[in-house]
Amino acid sequence: MPAIFHVDQAATFRMVMFLSSSPKLVFGSQTQQDVTSDGTPKWVVEVVAGFEQFGRVTNEVLKIGVASHRDPAEALGGMPQPVHLNGFRVGVAPVETKKDKNGNDVVRGGTAWYAADGIVAANAVPASRKTASQEG
Repeated sequence: MPAIFHVDQAATFRMVMFLSSSPKLVFGSQTQQDVTSDGTPKWVVEVVAGFEQFGRVTNEVLKIGVASHRDPAEALGGMPQPVHLNGFRVGVAPVETKKDKNGNDVVRGGTAWYAADGIVAANAVPASRKTASQEG
């Protein structure tokens, strides 16, 4: 079964609002920004996404990984605003059981992660790709 799913943002969310962007740090580091295998810096973009669930709108903050040579917030002026996530995808880390230092089984994985190729202001997206709430 595939572990990465590409998401149709307009069909999934009522709205997506940019909140912030920050460098993704190397695991265990307090200052070193992580990079992809080709040296592209990694960023963590936080958005609030609104979606309908059981007839009610639910909002959730999502942390989305973006690889870019520039801070994704630059093009947005760093301001909270409706956005479109280009190439938005969701992955699921596989569940695995490992032994800890005491020999006990520890279950890891089974969690979702989010990534996008880029982020743009919703008003820069053609109307055919927007949700009704993004057009208003």
